[in-house]
Amino acid sequence: MLEVRKLCGGYRPRAEVFSDISFDLASGAIGVIGRNGAGKSCLAKTLSGALVAFDGSIRVDGNDLNGLDSRARVRLGISLVPEGRLVFGQLTVRENLLVAAHAARTNPGAIAGLEQTFPILAKKRDKLAASMSGGEQQLLAIARALIQAPKIIILDEPSLGLSPIAIDGLCDSLHRIIDQTETRFVLMEQNAELLTNLCKRVLVLDQGVIVRDLDMECVADREAISDSYLGM
Repeated sequence: MLEVRKLCGGYRPRAEVFSDISFDLASGAIGVIGRNGAGKSCLAKTLSGALVAFDGSIRVDGNDLNGLDSRARVRLGISLVPEGRLVFGQLTVRENLLVAAHAARTNPGAIAGLEQTFPILAKKRDKLAASMSGGEQQLLAIARALIQAPKIIILDEPSLGLSPIAIDGLCDSLHRIIDQTETRFVLMEQNAELLTNLCKRVLVLDQGVIVRDLDMECVADREAISDSYLGM
């Protein structure tokens, strides 16, 4: 269970980017939608420990994450896939996964399972990551996070720069992970369709504040997500 309570944060002291963020995530995925500058990336970095929260609390399965850096949070089960993917372009696909396994002190044998989950990684294991398409690099970035055996993965703008076909493939891959594992996701996104297809709830973030909490099992809320986002 991820529990976020009255979280406030920003990039530097006394320059608040978001405030009073509260939500729970027990299973599946929750989305946070907002235009550029709404505070999504800052929130993602604060949840993962790359930035220090100004106030509020973050707990994973009862463990208080306040004051812990990103490495400590990885050990407690929370990983970040940053905006732009940031794969090691001059390393091969397999080398990217080996580096992630070494950093997380996990068994490199887990790579075989990830190659089954993402067959493109097996097909291109000896290719440089820089030679992959944007969609393929996004799957590699998610696989690097998965090799850390996280409880929760924070995805910051996973559809950014991807073609519609690549977004469909990303959605299918995330669906399989959600259905077949206990990994939970927090998706920071601008793509309303992706969030509608993957998430149980979607929080609408505007100028650092949650202005709507939408239930994706409610037909009216599913129809309102695009209007809510475009009308901010």
